[in-house]
Amino acid sequence: MADVDIVRGVVTAATRAPSVHNTQPWRFVAHDDVIELRDDPSRALPVIDPDGRDRLLSCGAALGLARIAAAGLGTGTRVELLPDPADREHLADLHLVGAHEPSPTERSLAAAIEVRHTERGEFEDASAVPAEDVQALAEAVQDEGSWLRVVGPDDAAAVAVLLARADDVQSADPAYREELRQWTGRGEDSADGVPAAAVPATPPQERGSSYRLRDFDADREEAGPHWSGEPPRPEHPLVVVLGTADDDPAAWLSAGQALGRLLLTATVRGLVASPMSQALEVPDTRAHLTRELGLVGHPQLVLRIGRAVEGSSSRSGHAHRRPVDEVLEIR
Repeated sequence: MADVDIVRGVVTAATRAPSVHNTQPWRFVAHDDVIELRDDPSRALPVIDPDGRDRLLSCGAALGLARIAAAGLGTGTRVELLPDPADREHLADLHLVGAHEPSPTERSLAAAIEVRHTERGEFEDASAVPAEDVQALAEAVQDEGSWLRVVGPDDAAAVAVLLARADDVQSADPAYREELRQWTGRGEDSADGVPAAAVPATPPQERGSSYRLRDFDADREEAGPHWSGEPPRPEHPLVVVLGTADDDPAAWLSAGQALGRLLLTATVRGLVASPMSQALEVPDTRAHLTRELGLVGHPQLVLRIGRAVEGSSSRSGHAHRRPVDEVLEIR
């Protein structure tokens, strides 16, 4: 059996991964020199995620952080995806394969695990992200077998329209609003879901974002903009699409690992990120986005990335995590 402290450290880091609505849909079983990653269907979101794609992306992100944490702790790893076709909840085996000398990059990524957070506040303009940072993000994703496409000026209008269309479709569905209500507006004592303090007080429709942002307040009345004083600050962040060649559970898990490495790379470089994936949660708009951008492959995530505007960060209301003993079984 691997050192219990190493196992607990790796799983604790894995639980810091982002997940759809902070549902944390994972379980871990440790035995011998293996940490099993298992799906937790009880935390499914059947309305926005009927095929479980977002859930497996979330679990893949946890797997990616586990690998990076293990490297930072001086332990080598080997991953086997979907090791048991007869057990659909058994998503991966993380084999701990002995001593490993972490590289400077691995050390910095591992240190970023505790710092990374989803930023729902205002972002500076895309020009604030240097080209070398964009290249580093693309390389981080490519290292995990995925690809990254920057949404350029010629693509921005089409992406904005599709995001808005998907958001309208979702917001008009009472089942969507009820599902959102179940996982948002949580108090500071909640170990999962999106806490109210992590959501900016300004409604998305009153912000100056060039892209439609998800409103995490399911009970907010649609009263239309009612700005007072100065108009909202324009927000034109860097927007990227993360995708894969295939579109199956193995690809979703790989995309999740790519997401984890991308977010930690961004954190190391002083950048923040948040998803804008409504267009990928509605089949029609996902297909249209693929065609509009001429993508070769399958888009899995849309993200805005950049630098947080000083004073607007939602960091004080960061989402909490379930205790490690709640998600880890040691045999």
